[in-house]
Amino acid sequence: MNPVWLASAGVLGPGLPDWNTARDILRGGVPWTDAPDPQPVPALLPANERRRASLPARWALMVGGDALASGGIAQEDVAIVFASCGGDGAITDQICRALAAHPPEMSPTRFHNSVHNAPAGYWSIFARSRAPSTTLCGYDATFAAGLLEAAAQAAVEQRPVLLVAYDLPSPEPLHSLWPVSRPFAAALLLSPSPAGALKMRLNIALVDGAAATGWPVALPPGLDNNPAAESVKLLAAAALGGGRAELQYLRNSHVAVEIAA
Repeated sequence: MNPVWLASAGVLGPGLPDWNTARDILRGGVPWTDAPDPQPVPALLPANERRRASLPARWALMVGGDALASGGIAQEDVAIVFASCGGDGAITDQICRALAAHPPEMSPTRFHNSVHNAPAGYWSIFARSRAPSTTLCGYDATFAAGLLEAAAQAAVEQRPVLLVAYDLPSPEPLHSLWPVSRPFAAALLLSPSPAGALKMRLNIALVDGAAATGWPVALPPGLDNNPAAESVKLLAAAALGGGRAELQYLRNSHVAVEIAA
């Protein structure tokens, strides 16, 4: 695949309120400190829409907006790739319980937010964007699949693409089937040419064999069971000024990313 450039990034998670904080922690400059799960307030959404939007949508729009803020690219010009393994587990649980009730009652707002591409829909509407929009899921390979899709679009279409990966824990009994323990979201603004605050070149390839890059020691292992947090391996290399990240993909394969300033 032709190289693309990482223009900017956004991060949100426990003890990780933004990319600048995450970068300092991943560099080893400051220690990670646990904190309550963030309650994001994305500037893109008007106040009344924040109340209606689902929690995963607010997480996704928060990190996406943060990445664009330092990307130097107009939000209406950016194609988007939203990647989530679990979607909105809380809404799924509420709908299942409502359907099992007597009589069954369904909230139109809940049904609207249950659609897997609802967060991307919020983005397109409130960013006033007619650019292409893709939403995908690949179980534990979700972030790597999203990166391949976003990078391919940036390289082939020669346009900026915003990749947003996000996953939040589900309530029981879904949590027992998919035990993600903490929420996490990350956004990468990719460009076909050097741009933004980072201007880091990414060479991306699909390679046979298992991924060798481990979880960064600067962060607790309790975050690593979130599929969206696979992005941390790439972000750690970017924080250090370059390097190689191998991301989990399908079966006996991985996505290798060479990062250079």
